[in-house]
Amino acid sequence: MNFLDAACQILKEVGKPLHYTDITQRALSQKLIAPKGQTPGATMGSRLYVDTKKENTRFKRASKGYFGLVERSHSDEIVQRVETINKRTRKKLSQLLHDMPADRFEALIGELLLAIGFDEDTVEVTKYHGDGGIDVRGVLQAGGITRINAAVQVKRWKANISAPIVRNVRGSLTTHEQGIIITTSNFSKGAIMEAKEIGKTPISLVNGQQVLELLIQHGIGVNKEQHTVYSLDEEWWGELIGRVDESIILPPPASDVLEVDITFPIAIQAGNAPTITAELLDRNGRIVFNGKTYRSPSGAGKDASGWKSCNGWTYWRFCHPDTGNWHTIQKLRSEEENESND
Repeated sequence: MNFLDAACQILKEVGKPLHYTDITQRALSQKLIAPKGQTPGATMGSRLYVDTKKENTRFKRASKGYFGLVERSHSDEIVQRVETINKRTRKKLSQLLHDMPADRFEALIGELLLAIGFDEDTVEVTKYHGDGGIDVRGVLQAGGITRINAAVQVKRWKANISAPIVRNVRGSLTTHEQGIIITTSNFSKGAIMEAKEIGKTPISLVNGQQVLELLIQHGIGVNKEQHTVYSLDEEWWGELIGRVDESIILPPPASDVLEVDITFPIAIQAGNAPTITAELLDRNGRIVFNGKTYRSPSGAGKDASGWKSCNGWTYWRFCHPDTGNWHTIQKLRSEEENESND
């Protein structure tokens, strides 16, 4: 079992976030992992941290060094439903490419080539061949800067394209002409190797999945629908009704971070009332106000202001030691700095 699968199993058993060293010890004691290195704890922490940055991660960071499992939400279910619908659409689109009449397929490919940058005035399309192929020649405008003479062969096949087809396309190229093969199927290993053979003119290969993505990307034969999904701002509501979990360090809103050398603690003051002062202990937002230590700047800001809700990262301000200008404390904290210390 790999480190991530082991961590997932441990966290499911425990039902709460754990420090990565604790996860490692439990995984070792249950013989879920058999690390070869001397620092399995560091490896576990690194693997978990990197995985939390991925789009479909199973893990979340609860606080510094602590990891838990991502809880499924209605938003996750909606995303999965959308992915299922899109998967069905791609499958149906693929079938349509194979079933549509030859002349309509030719017109579709013409639309696709124009969409990816071929100059309409230069495109020449031959008649549809009996072998399921279309030959196209034209000028491809790359990024609106470079114009490339290109010869395109399109194969509406179910069988994979083999190396001889690649060689035939290369042999038909004129001087300073690039070759492109587009297929509704795929390419054999031999064809892929032949296309990038050293010392020969490279041939660009576009397989069936890439054709589908290009059609979808350029809106050819498909409609794109956008729907707005609302979700609760848990942190905002938690502060409003007084249920902030101060044991978890919450990240501030995204912002530009000042490059400034700060030695903590530093004096801070309320933005709307300079006479209200406190001390910021670190970049994680721990604050001392009226002799009480707060793990969240929002908690301290709410007590200092008397408001029902307060974004402490923008409520508290500090004085830049070099310029003398005042800035919100969120300018001192970047998520990357905390991540590097995990």
